[in-house]
Amino acid sequence: MSAEQNAAARLLNYGIKVRVTAPLLFRLFRKRTIGLYILPPNQGTLLRIDHLFLSTGLTPEQLEQLDEMNAHELHKAHGMTMTRIIATAWLYGKWRGKLFTGIVARWLYWHLNNTQMLTVVGVLVMLSSKESFTSSIRSVAAMRMTVPNLSQKSQGS
Repeated sequence: MSAEQNAAARLLNYGIKVRVTAPLLFRLFRKRTIGLYILPPNQGTLLRIDHLFLSTGLTPEQLEQLDEMNAHELHKAHGMTMTRIIATAWLYGKWRGKLFTGIVARWLYWHLNNTQMLTVVGVLVMLSSKESFTSSIRSVAAMRMTVPNLSQKSQGS
C-alpha cells in the first residue's frame, strides 16, 4: 500500500492490514496467515502509544533511516516495546488494551519479522502526528475528484 492509500484508509477509518503467521488453532484449519487490521488510534490509545514510543528514546526520523544491521540492533534493544506499540494499536480500547497488551505483544514478538514490525511502528508513529493528517488532507484535496471534467458542459434549465 502506498502512503497515499494509507492516508486515505486512515481518513476513512478502514485501518491498515498487516499479515502475520496464524496461531496454532488457525493453522490446524489450514489458515497459514491472518490479517490484523490496525485502526486509527483514539485519544487514549494514542497517549499509550506515545508513552511507549517516547520510552525508547527514538525519533520518527531515526525509524525511517534504519538499515538492516541497525534494525537488528533496534529489535534487540526495543523489540518488546515495539510489539507493545503494535498490540496497543491493534487492541484499540481501554480495557482490552490494559488486559491483553502483554499477551498479544509476546505473541507478536515471535511472529513478526523485523521489517514488518518496523513498518507498522513507523506507520503508526507517522500517522499519529498532526503533520501527516494535514498532509493527507492536502493530498486528497489535490486530487479534486469532484471537479467536473473538461468534456462535461454546464447545462441550464
